[in-house]
Amino acid sequence: MNIEIIIAVVIAVAGWIFTHWLTIRAQNKAFLNQIINDARIEIARAIRNYQHWLGTVETGIHSLRYDVIRQEYGGSVDWLQKIAELVELFFRDKSPVEWILRLEEHEILFPKTAKCRKDLADRQHQINEYFRSFVEELQSGLRKSSDFDQCKRAIQKAQKNEILTDQLCLMQDLLIYLQNFCLSSFTGSKIPERKPEDLSLPRLVQDESGNLQIVVPQNTTKNDGS
Repeated sequence: MNIEIIIAVVIAVAGWIFTHWLTIRAQNKAFLNQIINDARIEIARAIRNYQHWLGTVETGIHSLRYDVIRQEYGGSVDWLQKIAELVELFFRDKSPVEWILRLEEHEILFPKTAKCRKDLADRQHQINEYFRSFVEELQSGLRKSSDFDQCKRAIQKAQKNEILTDQLCLMQDLLIYLQNFCLSSFTGSKIPERKPEDLSLPRLVQDESGNLQIVVPQNTTKNDGS
């Protein structure tokens, strides 16, 4: 066989193999990108549901001041029913757990979120303890009509606590990270990190290794769940 023909065949085969390898590599990368983005969408949906729950709970607590005003002006308020509704709102929703499960299931895709997931879950535990304490104080203040001032103090204390708002904002930081992680390589741009004007507020930031962590500025007692 003519040597030129052999060389041409070898070059053609090598070219086909290289092209085939590039095609498989591109397909694998596209497949992995699709898996990652599908996971982001699933996690983001769970986080949005959690944020909605946090906002609903916060609104429910703040709306109690109208019930206090109504009773002070001689109106009738069924506080036992109010407490039952709060317990249902606080403890029956699955969204405070759902986002943790979704993020844990996809940790292999988003390994840098492992630490912050645990820290955010701990903060949700603090929120649960804050709810239990609040409900107990309300119930204690309703045992006797003379103790209604204690009930009012419990409501005022709960309304001043910013643990729900802080958690909502931290979850927004997590959403921003996930979107940048999945989409910035395609768009060439990034969503800016949240930079609150109040420097005492906690934020999610990346450490030197790229791991997400909650940073709470020193000399502050915010968000202790009390």
